Amino acid sequence: MKRILITAIVFFIALSGLQAAFLTAVDITPWEVTSTVDYDGVRLIGTEGKSITVEELGDNPREAADGEVFNARIKLNGGGSASARAIAFTAEEDGTELTVYLNSSSKTDERTLVVAAADGTIIGTIAAPPDVDGNAGMGTITLPRAGEYMIYSKSSGINIYMLYC
Repeated sequence: MKRILITAIVFFIALSGLQAAFLTAVDITPWEVTSTVDYDGVRLIGTEGKSITVEELGDNPREAADGEVFNARIKLNGGGSASARAIAFTAEEDGTELTVYLNSSSKTDERTLVVAAADGTIIGTIAAPPDVDGNAGMGTITLPRAGEYMIYSKSSGINIYMLYC
């Protein structure tokens, strides 16, 4: 139900002339991303040596505390940067809140998702909790200005299920 509401909100914003960034792994065909690929203004940035993998979860979906259920993920496959293993998007207004559903690829270790401006300035981080018990983590951060941003793992694998701002 919440996904329907979020989709309706994103559609309303798009109709009103603002572009909201929205990406869910469920809507992407499973594959290995080895270049920059655009999905309605959200870009997956992979390279031959530092790819991103989109895969289905089969019989092992993840569920967030708010009830969102995900049966696909975007695997960042390790530490990233502005040029590889990153997801880039645009915030259309100052003070936009970014929400990311995510997990560490580890069952025991929390990992750090970096949120950076296009010029490389780190805006903040979001904790990616360990991938246990079929739970999906969720984090938010306020983006200070309208403009281009990206997310990437500080050092190790993180799985992204959905993001929007």
